[in-house]
Amino acid sequence: MLNEEKIRLMTRVTVYEEGRGIEDSRKARFFQNDFVFAEIVGSIFTGTLAWGVCAAIYCGYYFEDIFFSVYENALGPILQRAATTYFAFMAVYLFATFLIYHGRSIAYEKRRMLYEQDLDTLTDIYQKERM
Repeated sequence: MLNEEKIRLMTRVTVYEEGRGIEDSRKARFFQNDFVFAEIVGSIFTGTLAWGVCAAIYCGYYFEDIFFSVYENALGPILQRAATTYFAFMAVYLFATFLIYHGRSIAYEKRRMLYEQDLDTLTDIYQKERM
């Protein structure tokens, strides 16, 4: 006779291992804080690149004003505004990165815990069958 609970558990474990388990096994190499920190380091590069593209578009749109500011030697306020917007943009961008990847790491931990519980239950079922 078939043990339906065992079949369900084996199916759930297999689906996890072949689906999200592949991605989660890469995350399992890191501690939670290390995973989030690695993503923040990558976001520093991408955030700087995104801000640079936005700054280039802004400079292209207001080229005449910027050109006259350079000509009149009044570039200080423009550079100050650029630095302020860069740091404000990066603060928001890195905070959002932290929230997103911290949430993902918590979700990973929950999935991993459920996977391990399923394995323990499956082990118990096998041990009961042997007796």
